[in-house]
Amino acid sequence: MAMSKGALLFGLFHLLAALSIAHLYRTSIGSFDGECKANTTCTSPTIKLIDLFSPSLLQLELSSSLRWIAIAGALVYTSWILYKLYQALVGTPDIVFKPAERDIGYLQTPGKTKKEIANMVRRKRVVGDIPPPYPNGWYEVMRSSELSPGCSKAISMNGLHLAVFRSSDDKKQVFVTDAYCPHLGANLGVGGRVYGNCIECPFHGWQFDGETGQCTSVPYAAKVPNFVKIKVWPSKEVNGLILVWYDAEGRDPYFMIPELQEIKKGQWKYRGRSVHYINCHLEDISENGADVSHLKAIHETGVQAGCHTEFRKSTWLGRIITHEWEVNWEACPPPRTHVGHMELKLINKLFGRWRIKPLDFHVSVDQVGPGVVLLYFKHFIGKGIFIQTTVPEEPLLQRFTHYIYCDWWIPTFIATWFLLKGDATQIERDALVWVNKRYVGTPSLVKEDHLILAHRRWFQQFYTENSVKMSFKNDSDLSW
Repeated sequence: MAMSKGALLFGLFHLLAALSIAHLYRTSIGSFDGECKANTTCTSPTIKLIDLFSPSLLQLELSSSLRWIAIAGALVYTSWILYKLYQALVGTPDIVFKPAERDIGYLQTPGKTKKEIANMVRRKRVVGDIPPPYPNGWYEVMRSSELSPGCSKAISMNGLHLAVFRSSDDKKQVFVTDAYCPHLGANLGVGGRVYGNCIECPFHGWQFDGETGQCTSVPYAAKVPNFVKIKVWPSKEVNGLILVWYDAEGRDPYFMIPELQEIKKGQWKYRGRSVHYINCHLEDISENGADVSHLKAIHETGVQAGCHTEFRKSTWLGRIITHEWEVNWEACPPPRTHVGHMELKLINKLFGRWRIKPLDFHVSVDQVGPGVVLLYFKHFIGKGIFIQTTVPEEPLLQRFTHYIYCDWWIPTFIATWFLLKGDATQIERDALVWVNKRYVGTPSLVKEDHLILAHRRWFQQFYTENSVKMSFKNDSDLSW
């Protein structure tokens, strides 16, 4: 369920309306108009209900039996509104905050739509001699809750077209295969039916086993062609996400995404996500963590100042609270060479002078391969984690998602509208740079930039001989 400020105000309005209705029925009861004389039958009593907005124009008469029905209805309505407000503020684990499910990072141009601006920047941008667009590793497909048993979906990522389905048997296992049927090319993820752990082609009814990819049934053939099969991609469900393994050499997974016991045991509750679509290379996003020097230039001004170019200006809003950062990044030694680790401390200051120590924000970060980052945070209100996933939907288009889980006692509106919204504001500041920069393969660095070079050496392990390369006819014409 998505909940916006408008929906919250709408709920508050209805709550007030419900209370007004209840008050109306309680206070607007007129005199007893029926008569009851000795030895006669009493006439039915009536209740006069006066319209508060037009007392001279409208009068409704309700029998006493309807009076209690009306009051009960008002109470039920009020209870429903209170429950919805409780879900919005405290209870629901399914409120999703999407501050920028769109292309971001573009300066507004009068007379042009956002799509026109994005395309204009992409055409004019000099992207540089960029690395392969699809590093080897684990990538998010979708949330586990978005794929019900017996359902199939089609996805595109890492230059691949895939079908994802969940078995209809008791195991409810997830399988990821190539999308296109080897018979005549129908997309198995669009209209494909699931039978047990097999997916059926919507075109001619051919069935394929999700574990082996083997064709198991052709409804009109006397013999099943045992030479026909589809590619099955290694997949895993962990931390509420469906992940798929991509490796340009076709190797099996050589590292795994750790399962978080706090999530598995329910100690940390899901509180929402932010989703951004960013036109840049995946490594630009990953390298941002090791680029310590950009923090003062981009992230010193408080999040209350917003995410656009104005946040750098010396305005009173941006000076109320400022940020200082203490950061260290390092590549982990064997056997965790696939992990880049960072320790970060955010210090908040009032007017740039007085430290507000209770607001210190500690984050311990593990980047596990190129596509998944675990950001464990500790704050005075509690603990939790941001799970960051980056998925190349195109060579230079990333689906960038932050999921937040935190201690069960942290209200949803705190986790969503303060932690997640503040985090999203910082992302959009970075995105303004990412979508307009070029990749510099041999950068001019100073001594203080040594972590950037260390990160690039670490990240090289995710490119191999058969990694997809990108070629350019010229700087404004990109082909892949």
